[in-house]
Amino acid sequence: MIIFAIASLGLILAYAVLQGGAEEPRDWNPCLLAIGLLSLVYWLCSRRRDLAPPPDRLTRWLLLALLSVILFEIVPLPLAILRWLSPARVELLEAGAPILGGFRFATLSILPATTLQWLLGLAGCVLVFLLLREISWRSEDHPWAPALPFLVIALLEAALGIAQYHLQGSQSLAQGTYVNRNHFAGFLEMSLPFPILYAVAVLRRSRKRFEAPVWPAVIACALISVAAVILFAITLSLSRMGLISTLSSLLVVGSLGLARGWPAWKRSIAIVLVAALVILGFLLLPTERLIARYGDLNREELSADIRAQIWRDTLRLIAAYPVFGCGLGGYHSGLLRYKTVTPMLTVDFAHNDYLQILAEMGALGFLIFLALAFRILYFSLRAAVGSRGQGRYLALACAGSFTAILLHSFVDFNLYIPANAMLLAWIAGVAAGAGRR
Repeated sequence: MIIFAIASLGLILAYAVLQGGAEEPRDWNPCLLAIGLLSLVYWLCSRRRDLAPPPDRLTRWLLLALLSVILFEIVPLPLAILRWLSPARVELLEAGAPILGGFRFATLSILPATTLQWLLGLAGCVLVFLLLREISWRSEDHPWAPALPFLVIALLEAALGIAQYHLQGSQSLAQGTYVNRNHFAGFLEMSLPFPILYAVAVLRRSRKRFEAPVWPAVIACALISVAAVILFAITLSLSRMGLISTLSSLLVVGSLGLARGWPAWKRSIAIVLVAALVILGFLLLPTERLIARYGDLNREELSADIRAQIWRDTLRLIAAYPVFGCGLGGYHSGLLRYKTVTPMLTVDFAHNDYLQILAEMGALGFLIFLALAFRILYFSLRAAVGSRGQGRYLALACAGSFTAILLHSFVDFNLYIPANAMLLAWIAGVAAGAGRR
């Protein structure tokens, strides 16, 4: 059943990636249906005594609270209560009353149908998290098995991106099946730590009797080759933050990997050497075109100045809906009233996941989201520092993935791309399973 679940989830993720990240509901809804059916089949067909213990109480409460806050945004409330909870929402209703008529009840979300769609998407990611936590818990003999599907997908995406760069002319770039190169880089940067740490784990594990010593070396070389292809594709995507996030995650992985076992002075020297290698990689890996992009921050389709103005407008939206937000998925419509940047262009995303989540879910939802993110990060860090053997390297890979995507989210909206959000939930489930085990 575990093999069936892993393979099925891999096919679902592959479909979402093939559809450009499944940004459109028509592409993401079949994935949600498949995730729901797979979850139902898995838990109905698994014997109760074989299942992993449920998540700890704090994790359960945080997951439930996050879904409840979004659900509360689409519950119709009397205007008197709504005026107290979100005055800006009532002002918006009153401004449209001459055309739309009066309302006795309304929702906190300015786009309740869109919020419902995003709520279903988030519920799907929660199911992926719970499934992978369960699978990771039960895969103690083969801890890397849950990571294999997305590694295969990442390798194929990277290979396609490299082919695009070399075959489509001088202005081409690597973006795989994605519409946006930054989201392509986001998917790959979350995947990259796994083949690297898997190779280390293969070389460090004790060999079985009669096992040829050359076989682990062959497997490790294959995994390092996979990592090299993924890293090469990230550089060819010309994503500036993609490369920075990737190298930062490798620095974190190297530092955590040396956090124990050596004397302090040896550990300090080793960490300095790792940092030097990362800096050297930043100097040597970028292509001429990527270096040029670092120098042309104000000549892009979305310049640094425009991005800063979007963030300032977003802060005004946050101030108008401070506690409950304007509703998940309502950023574009909510920003129109406060938008001063690029008046002739549409701004669908804040290009900063944290600001957009704060604008759409308010301070309450944002704090729950941060608490849940730090809770999952705690699981991976605890396992990376405190566990031994294969589980430690797996936890290090998860920590590296979290570092990459958390940094990249400061200047992009990877968490709003369903395929990337599903991969993050996948890795979080692996981290939670490894951490609890």
